[in-house]
Formats: sequence, structure tokens, C-alpha cells
Amino acid sequence: MCTRLNPPYFKQNMAQTLIQQAHTAIKNSAFLAAGLLLPALCTAQSAPSPQDTALLAGNCITCHGPGGQPPAGAGSSIPALRGQSAARLLERMQAFQAGQVADATVMPLLMQGYDKAQMQALARWFARPAEKP
Repeated sequence: MCTRLNPPYFKQNMAQTLIQQAHTAIKNSAFLAAGLLLPALCTAQSAPSPQDTALLAGNCITCHGPGGQPPAGAGSSIPALRGQSAARLLERMQAFQAGQVADATVMPLLMQGYDKAQMQALARWFARPAEKP
């Protein structure tokens, strides 16, 4: 006995399948968009945590020395960060980022990787008095 497909049933089943696939594609697109946009929205506007700021400051101490105090033989080409005002540090970082410091070498490139909230957090972090051991 041969079974034939009933055309109306076949069309209805096919339509339901297409609707389900479209629904799944839309849902997946929404999740993908949220996954791509959410981190950018959260990190671009929120201040880094103290732990994140300490990690960011790790990049600075490579040249500026532990705690923001350059090594003894560094001379005046690498300034101390610790002890300067937060406003002065932020102003300087913004000038580096904007390419407004004529004799700068590495800092303009490094500052391109920081957003405004991260620079503000770093400025506050280095403006604090040094912790006593």
C-alpha cells in the first residue's frame, strides 16, 4: 500500500517549519546582538573596580616603577606618578591620548587603549599617598 502526502497537510507542515526556523533565527540574532553590545555598554560608562584599576596600573609601573615611583637610575625622562594630583595626571593622560605632547614616544600609543573612566580611575589611584609596608 502506497501512502501519498496530502498536499494541504504538507504545505501547512512546511509553513510551520519555516515559521519556527524564522523565530529561532530572530531569537539567535537578538542574543548575538545583546552579547556584542552589553559588554561595551557596561564597561564604557562604568568606573573600573579597585581590583581592575590595580591591574590597569600594572601597565604603568612597568616604566614608572612600583607604586608609581620610577627606579633610581631612570632620570627625569620617566616622571613619578605617585603624589601628583589626580587632575594633573588626568590632564596629562588626556593630552597623550589626543597626541598633544610633542616629545612623547610611547605614551600616546599606550593611552589609545584606555577610555575616560579608566583614565579617571588611574589618576585617582596614583594620586593616593603611597601605602606604607
